[in-house]
Amino acid sequence: MSKNKLIVISGCSSGGKSTLLTELSNTESNPHSDDVELLNDGIAENTKQKKEMKLLDFFAFFIRDESDKIVGGCAGDNMYGCLYVGQLWVTEQLRGKGYGIKLMNEAENPAKKSECNFMAVNTFDWEALDFYKKLGFYVEFERHGFHKDSIFYFLRKDFIK
Repeated sequence: MSKNKLIVISGCSSGGKSTLLTELSNTESNPHSDDVELLNDGIAENTKQKKEMKLLDFFAFFIRDESDKIVGGCAGDNMYGCLYVGQLWVTEQLRGKGYGIKLMNEAENPAKKSECNFMAVNTFDWEALDFYKKLGFYVEFERHGFHKDSIFYFLRKDFIK
């Protein structure tokens, strides 16, 4: 893993104007989660200041086997009236047995408790489009242009108030 190299030189010139010089080299292909969290915290603080909205609430539910190994789960965030499910996964051995449905139903509880207006998920055409449609989600938007003519779907499920 290569590390980003960011050099920041800041100060005042003799004219009293502030100067900032930065140099960014390399990219970090698998950044540490703490580093990414710092970016999320900065965005959340900006949102709190500008819109007076509470910080995001993150959630996760896991399925563990008898040895406590994670064999499935669902994770996402409660984002300003939307419960976004960013990850839903179960091992091949558990697919088709209702575990994905149970996880998505469980995710609806915090959404309804916090009075979310809707839930949102994303999926590629080769992943779980029909699965989400069976759960009441509808395609809100399609994004084309991915490799091998793949289509990325943005789905939504509205909650009746």
